[in-house]
Amino acid sequence: MLKPAIHVCLVHNTATANVTPALDPDFRPNEVVLVHSPDKEYHAGCLESVLKSAGVKVSRWPIQDARDVEHIRDRVLKLMIEREKEDMALNASGGTRPMSIAAYEIFKEFGKPIFYVHSDTDYVSWLNRRDFPSFNVADRIKLPAFLQAHGAEVSSQGKRSAVPENLRRLTQELIDQVEYFAKPLGALNWLAQQAKNDLKSPSLTERQRQRPALNVLIQKFASEGLLTYQNDCLHFKDEACRFFVNGGWLEAYTYSLVYGLQGELPKIQDVGRSVELCRDSTGKAVKNELDVAFLHNNHLYIIECKTKRFIAPKEFQAQASDFDTHGADALYKLDTLKWLLGGVRTKVMLVSYHPLSPWDRQRAQDLHIKTCTAQQLGGLKNTLRHWIDD
Repeated sequence: MLKPAIHVCLVHNTATANVTPALDPDFRPNEVVLVHSPDKEYHAGCLESVLKSAGVKVSRWPIQDARDVEHIRDRVLKLMIEREKEDMALNASGGTRPMSIAAYEIFKEFGKPIFYVHSDTDYVSWLNRRDFPSFNVADRIKLPAFLQAHGAEVSSQGKRSAVPENLRRLTQELIDQVEYFAKPLGALNWLAQQAKNDLKSPSLTERQRQRPALNVLIQKFASEGLLTYQNDCLHFKDEACRFFVNGGWLEAYTYSLVYGLQGELPKIQDVGRSVELCRDSTGKAVKNELDVAFLHNNHLYIIECKTKRFIAPKEFQAQASDFDTHGADALYKLDTLKWLLGGVRTKVMLVSYHPLSPWDRQRAQDLHIKTCTAQQLGGLKNTLRHWIDD
């Protein structure tokens, strides 16, 4: 395989196509030159951090205006004159259209190789050297490096191990009996949420104590050592147990399915849950959390898992608009994360224990967000398989 010593990369909004070829062991260069405008200083810094941590030297080649073809041509020409005798190749996958056109013209004029990474397939094609073999980029990048390349620092990746068998059995039972447990689960979620500070819930009301399905549900979590029921209150062993009862179990269930698919779909290269991110592109840190995230063939997949109700029950019809807002919030969060962390190449899904309203289903469709809800959860593994392999 041809292996240029230097990649010249054009920095704009596409990070994946710049970083994955440079991290391919069989194609990794000694140096990457980042061509970027002032407004992409932060993006260039993120790429530089990822590449340097992988042992690749990084140089900057600033331009003043990413839309001025003549200016960009002059800057790339100066770069070429200074380093004409070096083994350089242009990665034409990134940048604005004026950047790619100007850089392409100069590299072609000097007879330097130019390659392009196809966004859907991660396939590298040579644009001006038909005698050079094309190839697939290796799926080696991990979640922290991928997310950092897109401007997000990973502060925590959560638990990386498989979910214990006893908890997998419990969550599978909740999935299999979704119609029976849907209503009491809402009450249990509220009680667990109220116990966030001291691991002790408020006292169950008389009506709650008389609900058979809620009592069965509490007993199931108690039998796994996640909580105890004393003096009409729920007591949680620790914060991890409280989080699991408060909806974390659906996140764990979804994570375990993706984790298990790795043997069947070997291009799944990294899987994480409760991934905490911090972005600071404007001088103000913004934190986000990805319930389940994984990479498949250098593409990012994000799944949001929800056990709260999105449709108001009869006793809360007066507050129905609040429930509708919850559904919209989850969908808009996914859409925002999609564009921040990879754009059109990133796929997002909402997994919900409860059904969505007709308005939320339409929102999801309009935003190209995959959904799997309520009774559909029994087929979540197949849904994931087809979603990933699509």
